[in-house]
Amino acid sequence: MPEHIIHISHLRDCLGIACQHVAKTDEPIIVKRNNREEVAIVPLWEWRFLKQIEAKIRAGQIPWEKDTNESGLPL
Repeated sequence: MPEHIIHISHLRDCLGIACQHVAKTDEPIIVKRNNREEVAIVPLWEWRFLKQIEAKIRAGQIPWEKDTNESGLPL
């Protein structure tokens, strides 16, 4: 998946356009600040999906395996 890197100083000037780009293309934009790439702007549906997976993992479940018991371990 292609991603675009944008410096935070430039992002301030074009945040609206950057958000439109992410929404239309589903391509993330990586925000670069102090030569570090720690933040990504991603589509809302993708962020919600990843948060659901994270919650299941934190609850001890393995979301990508269908046959699991309550503890999340395979049967």
